[in-house]
Amino acid sequence: MSLLPTKLSFGATTLAIIDRHGEPWLSARELARALGYQDESAVLRIYSRNADEFTEEMTCTVKLTVQANDQRRAIRIFSARGCYAIGFFAKTDRAKAFRRWVLDVLEAHISGSGAQCRLMPLLGLTRKRWGQVYTPHGFNSVSLNTALVLDYLLERCDDGKWHSLSHREIGGTVGISHTSVRNVLVRLDEWGLISREPSGTQRPARLRVYSRKIRQQLRHGRLSADDSLPWLH
Repeated sequence: MSLLPTKLSFGATTLAIIDRHGEPWLSARELARALGYQDESAVLRIYSRNADEFTEEMTCTVKLTVQANDQRRAIRIFSARGCYAIGFFAKTDRAKAFRRWVLDVLEAHISGSGAQCRLMPLLGLTRKRWGQVYTPHGFNSVSLNTALVLDYLLERCDDGKWHSLSHREIGGTVGISHTSVRNVLVRLDEWGLISREPSGTQRPARLRVYSRKIRQQLRHGRLSADDSLPWLH
């Protein structure tokens, strides 16, 4: 079962994720959008000029259905390492920020190093106890977003203390939109896992996270969890 989200946000740009063997890849078209190019031809030119720098673990061509005409065609896709390399060779204003995003956000979703192993306990609770946000085919985007935000809060917030946190700051770190962050926080408040004072136009939200209660729920659920997770103890 894949735990990959179907989309991730790089700033104000929402990028479609391709699940290749459980790891996140981006198409040349999505890479072009992230880097601020007009179309994918700019990315393909960068790749063509530097093809000797890329391995098959960094880029390949696959046949995917194109929504415009519902036909399958070969497109070039790039792994996180491949995306970083394209960002290194790109000369746009967004290239540096994109490289950082690849390291901080995209690589966090690689199997065994990020969400695939770290979020399983929280995903299990969103499915079994908090909200029933689960589909027959796997965890849906609501469940993934909830687990990502919970993971962020548990790592940064002391139990029961007020913290000032921006929706955009949280979203930028975990790779979802600030609107999705707001929706998750509303739900967590309804479930009694946090208290919040809604943010104004010029100030961040104030949140109080009940991390002890969340840990108790994790243990009560008897889910297999990585004991090295700092927020589990």
